[in-house]
Amino acid sequence: MADTRGLILDAAERLYAERGLDGVSLRQITEAAGQRNNAAVHYHFGGRDGLVRALFEQRYAHLEERRAAMLATLLEEGRADDLAGLVRVLVAPFTEAAGEDEHWVRFVARLHEDPRFNPFSAPEPYGAGAQATEASRDVTARIRARLGLPVEAANVRFYLVTTMVVHAVADRQAMATAGVGERLPTGEQLLDALVEAAVAVFTR
Repeated sequence: MADTRGLILDAAERLYAERGLDGVSLRQITEAAGQRNNAAVHYHFGGRDGLVRALFEQRYAHLEERRAAMLATLLEEGRADDLAGLVRVLVAPFTEAAGEDEHWVRFVARLHEDPRFNPFSAPEPYGAGAQATEASRDVTARIRARLGLPVEAANVRFYLVTTMVVHAVADRQAMATAGVGERLPTGEQLLDALVEAAVAVFTR
């Protein structure tokens, strides 16, 4: 039987993905997790912010492990300057996550909709100072070096690429979950299209 913490995380991830961060109360999460103690979220996570952070970080570490492995392979192949390869390293782990969990990528999209948590606006976006983000920082720095753009110009393009990827993957997952995705691209088709589109944004 799942522990209380895990039940709360599962319920919160689903409800936040479906309704947004301000569309769900802690009481509703507690009830959905089958808990009678309304203070359970505060006990295990210290409140909503701690819960949201735990939701993000519980899966993000796995994405970073995958990203680090992909980057290591790219470097071993002597493709450190291959822009399309670097972009794939950045994008692929997130698109793959959609096949592993139907709610997490949609939850991340909700984070991007909220200026308190969006990495381009929040003062301390989740995971920003964690060791687990080393692979993302490395591949991002390599892309910036490859582009040779002024910092602000590169920031704009990273914003466009990140927003495009997060919402394209989340929207596809939402439609697939709702059973209305007969014409949806496969995960690999979406990944290929996103990499191609991201390279175009970076180099236009």
